[in-house]
Amino acid sequence: MNPGSKPDGVWRTPHAYPFQLSLTPHYSHLDTERHVNNVAVHSFHLEARTRFLMARLDRPVWYADDLLLRPRRTLTQFLGETHYPHPVIAAAVALHAGEHGAHLRTALFQNEECVGIQDCLLGAWQGDQWVPLPEPVRAALAGDQGAADWPPELPLDAGAFAGYPERVPLVSRYADLDPDRVLSELALARYAEQGRAGSLSVLRQPQLGLLVARIDLRFGRWDRGMGEVALATGLSRIGNTSFVLRGGITVDGVATGTAESVMVLIDRDSHRPTPVAPYADAMAAIRID
Repeated sequence: MNPGSKPDGVWRTPHAYPFQLSLTPHYSHLDTERHVNNVAVHSFHLEARTRFLMARLDRPVWYADDLLLRPRRTLTQFLGETHYPHPVIAAAVALHAGEHGAHLRTALFQNEECVGIQDCLLGAWQGDQWVPLPEPVRAALAGDQGAADWPPELPLDAGAFAGYPERVPLVSRYADLDPDRVLSELALARYAEQGRAGSLSVLRQPQLGLLVARIDLRFGRWDRGMGEVALATGLSRIGNTSFVLRGGITVDGVATGTAESVMVLIDRDSHRPTPVAPYADAMAAIRID
């Protein structure tokens, strides 16, 4: 199974993942749709990945004073809603490792159902650039799979973001920093979420709901601290009951991350997908040229 492809049966079962732990959703994880928010779901994948790395590696994982082990990319598929307060089993496995990164997969299970899968390309960042993954890390995360075919990346280019019509300025907060004093993985996930939320006012109607089916995050830099954040978002394409948003994140004018999100439009009464076509004209204002 390549990142982004429909998960087949084996990857939806706990026995495919040798490392597992139990997590508890908190009330503070809930969003306006009354299920666990997508950034909180991302945090469960992050916790599973971090604990897995702590168990596998003979080096500090949750902090570092020199070499940072950080995602180059995460691709998260939301296969079902995660609900409060039922426990979640988070699981992890290493699939492949090479010079430029290690491919890790995490999965979440609730009430014996797989509610989400995340593929992570873990890299090594030092100073102001990506560097080769250390050999001991590669050996520990080698896995038994070949190199995956990832979907094409969005350009990490502030100039490219200029074509995204929706703009939202933010100021980063102290709470956005991680133990290494750089903007955290979840901070960038929240910024991407804010970009999505700020661009979809036309769909904020009583009879409509929105669910995130997939989020593809690219992390371009891990040397950004607190600063002026700018979010750029635009509509990439429209399907029958879904549409795709693209987003770019800059910090102090430097391109720091990208996001591509597949959104599904939901009829609140039936809680089923509903056609996007009736709203396509209204959404034209946010379409990327």
